[in-house]
Amino acid sequence: MKELTPEHPELERQIIETVEAGNVLDETQQHEQALIYYDQAWGMLPEPKTDWELASWIASCHVNTHMDLEQYALAKPWAEIALQMRGSDINTGPWIELGIVCMRLEQHDEAFANLNLAYSYGKERAFQGSPRDVLQYYKEQKAKRERN
Repeated sequence: MKELTPEHPELERQIIETVEAGNVLDETQQHEQALIYYDQAWGMLPEPKTDWELASWIASCHVNTHMDLEQYALAKPWAEIALQMRGSDINTGPWIELGIVCMRLEQHDEAFANLNLAYSYGKERAFQGSPRDVLQYYKEQKAKRERN
């Protein structure tokens, strides 16, 4: 992934300011308005968008905001982008996010697959900061699969 700074320093500054403005709105429960800013930031990225480091951050902001709004079907493509762009194999956050989205959508096989990858790298520690029911769901799904 490339940084915008060497080629487009002013554009990078504008994108960061736009995402941060969205984050302020998101933190004050103005989720729909935050999404407008995240969409603007995404639109500012040069093509191909997934070549740029900032794309991962913007995608994660979309995921979290859509999850706050319980818009899991809208969160899923953003979670897939964030997972595709994660900077390190040991970064379990994108697997957890996609696992949660799939769990809420009752896509149990896909949810388990992503949560299992996160667990394989970070064990229960990978689930810290996630809703309590996520680790419980993972354990139930794992036990169910072991019985079959």
